[in-house]
Amino acid sequence: MKISIRAARQNSGLTQEQMANALGVSRKTYQDYEHGETAMRIDKAQLFSSLTKVPMDNIIFLLKSYG
Repeated sequence: MKISIRAARQNSGLTQEQMANALGVSRKTYQDYEHGETAMRIDKAQLFSSLTKVPMDNIIFLLKSYG
């Protein structure tokens, strides 16, 4: 089952601020990830997957322009 970045974060119990801090990015950058405005780098995506305990293959990382 594929889920969005937002759903993966919410299911892990982390706030946007906590996730941004864990990824080493600003809250604005993290919000841009969730809204599909900015692509998440592969190293950040791997860390995100680890933090949320959701395999990368199950997370939708597409930009809004590709959807």
